[in-house]
Amino acid sequence: MLQNSPTGFQRTAIGAEIREIAPTAVLVRVYPVRRSVTHLFESDFYRMLIDRRTEEEVARMVRRGFGRTADWRRAHDFFLPTETLYLTPEPHQNGYVPEDDQSFGLSLSRRIAIGDGDH
Repeated sequence: MLQNSPTGFQRTAIGAEIREIAPTAVLVRVYPVRRSVTHLFESDFYRMLIDRRTEEEVARMVRRGFGRTADWRRAHDFFLPTETLYLTPEPHQNGYVPEDDQSFGLSLSRRIAIGDGDH
């Protein structure tokens, strides 16, 4: 008889899933669906040039992972090293252009959730 074993199941981290298809990604900027765009950035603050299908898949992973935690009508940044979701700075704020403040604009005041479910 088969049994569900809590030790046998391990949720794959969103960051690990993303790294499988974009190994050098550090930050994912997910825009609202109506804009139909996603940007991935490397650690040197440069935007990765990837195909549209990969962008869509990465955005789907982030949205699925955080579900209703975020208001997806606004842009969000997912920082892979810490599995943390942030509200994207507005265009006039420091960090909207990732290299502006050398921190991708990741501020505790904009933190929405951490991948393990903490809010």
